[in-house]
Amino acid sequence: MTKKGWLALGAAATVIPLLVSLAAVVALTGAIAADQDDQDQQAAYATGTQAAPASVKGIGQVMLSAYTDAALRITELRPKCTGMRWSVLAGIGKVESNHASGHRVAGNGAITPRIIGARLDGTGAGGNTTSFTDTDRGKWDGDTAYDRAVGPMQFLPSTWNGPTGQDGNGDGIADPHNAFDAALGAAVYLCGTGRSKLSGQRRKSFGG
Repeated sequence: MTKKGWLALGAAATVIPLLVSLAAVVALTGAIAADQDDQDQQAAYATGTQAAPASVKGIGQVMLSAYTDAALRITELRPKCTGMRWSVLAGIGKVESNHASGHRVAGNGAITPRIIGARLDGTGAGGNTTSFTDTDRGKWDGDTAYDRAVGPMQFLPSTWNGPTGQDGNGDGIADPHNAFDAALGAAVYLCGTGRSKLSGQRRKSFGG
């Protein structure tokens, strides 16, 4: 689904901070697997029965590290959450920013230039017809009137500034424009705060 489609999904439910559903993410895991020569081996990676690969076609090394690190660390942050896989996070990154394609991703995860989505002012830009007024005073999206989805995982600032925001690279700052922070934040958000079992789950929307 195109980004326009994901923005339309976000407009339909104002509580959705990431503009994608887990059902589509799971489907995209198959697309990632198709990029590998050994599809049987990749299927094992996707189901968590084998460690993540050293490289994946179409995913930069830092972004891949961000996905795999987040999938491993989530057990510390959300011990009641099971079944998190690096490939699920990679599926989100594929849909939302094509793994930060066209942007420089530094070794510490910093992404330049920043990835900032369309202004969510309800005028139809990017397929959005519901307005999301500013919640971060422009800190993350540079817009003091309306919010915009930000970073490689396209968080809304209002969601990132809550418990979802994470410091994935240990620099003391939770930054949605950082690959490690954003990937860990996505994992935390998917798991929620209660008991969650992601393996075998057919559908879950990214609601607030």
